[in-house]
Amino acid sequence: MLKASVSGSFHRHMPAIYTAVNELRAGGVDVLSPSDPRVVDHLGEFLFVASDKLRSVKLVQDRHFEAIKRSDFLWVVCPDGYTGASTSAEIGAAYATGIPAFSTRLPLDTTLQHYVRRVPSIDDLLTVMRSRPARPIMAPHILVDPDAAIETSHVVLDRMNGILAGRWPQQTADREIENARAILKGTLGF
Repeated sequence: MLKASVSGSFHRHMPAIYTAVNELRAGGVDVLSPSDPRVVDHLGEFLFVASDKLRSVKLVQDRHFEAIKRSDFLWVVCPDGYTGASTSAEIGAAYATGIPAFSTRLPLDTTLQHYVRRVPSIDDLLTVMRSRPARPIMAPHILVDPDAAIETSHVVLDRMNGILAGRWPQQTADREIENARAILKGTLGF
């Protein structure tokens, strides 16, 4: 199943963001962020949506960046070309992590136009994305899927307990500990 994140100005384009999330879901896409784009709260100019379980601007933005990294693509909602600072940063985050960004309208910003690919529709995009090789599956991240990340961490820690208790051959222990550390770093983010 394809995974996507959606970016756009919550102040200017929320109805279009809501429509895009629903259209992506109808096309069989798992929308990682925002999974429920209904505005439920704000802190100054920052709008929180229903899928933002915590009301921390930094954690919400960190979660969205992590979701972009775990997505197959970023869908940019900018029907009038306006992106704003947060959406611009999210396009940059997608580029920095090798995630392609798409939109039916290119951003007005000349620089950003080089990092977003214009497609006629979400349906056209999904046709293109489904013809590409699947990305490797990443371990769940605590900010994107807390339950799965905690479960994965428990499994890895139980395995490490066996290794550290001497129930594994010494020749494989070092390699297994390094693998466990890498999984925990990816799952917990530190």
